[in-house]
Amino acid sequence: MTRQKIVVFTDLDATLLDHDNYSFAKAQSGLDLCRRLQIPVIAVTSKTLDETRIWVERIGLDQRFVFENGGGIHLEDDEIINLGVDYSVLRQIMVKLSSSFPVRGFGDMAAEEIVERTGLSFEEAKIAALRRFSEPFISPETDFEELEKAVAIYGLQVVRGGRFFHLQAAKQSKGNAVAYLLEHFNADCARVISLALGDSPNDFNMFAKVDYPWLVRHPGKRQMIPDIENLKVTSKFGPEGWSEAIVTTLNKL
Repeated sequence: MTRQKIVVFTDLDATLLDHDNYSFAKAQSGLDLCRRLQIPVIAVTSKTLDETRIWVERIGLDQRFVFENGGGIHLEDDEIINLGVDYSVLRQIMVKLSSSFPVRGFGDMAAEEIVERTGLSFEEAKIAALRRFSEPFISPETDFEELEKAVAIYGLQVVRGGRFFHLQAAKQSKGNAVAYLLEHFNADCARVISLALGDSPNDFNMFAKVDYPWLVRHPGKRQMIPDIENLKVTSKFGPEGWSEAIVTTLNKL
């Protein structure tokens, strides 16, 4: 008999977590179903290593997870796979960019401003600023194409997230990190069925790597819908949409 494994990859903010209050209560039915069926739910997020650790424990997710938009992968026994450019380099480039573009990154912000822009607590904001492989930033009234050209000179890219742009390595992505993990799952199992859930453009390359991609509807913005085979869009928002996607797919399987 063919050994089969189902794996769920999920964004956190505005997907598994409510955009406004970071609650995952409305995702509980989907989480409970995954737990019952022993399906690993793996966070794939722009959050930092320490932030993601906290949420993994709080929600009860798999100990493996992807942080900072694919810059790092956390494996069992606290092993870290580095896939990004060191944060100190990103900060040097951000300083150079600020002479030509109105950009301000987390490294330019006090914890109080991060609190104001994210709704995080003061302690959470301090943890969010402890970055390794990506620099979230704001850039009002910027020519995005010109900014992309400017960062490409340094071998970097700009990725659009839910609240911020993110400066990171050109080859760094949630999709590449998910592909890395899927290779390891495939080595252990004859057939792996994969789901991915997210709400923003930085999730799109992750969608392209899985069997069942879901765009979770966002309550506060019009979303781009990528041209990806099998992509489905939830009818409900945020964590409620997350459960909708999980229950719908697992019932089908």
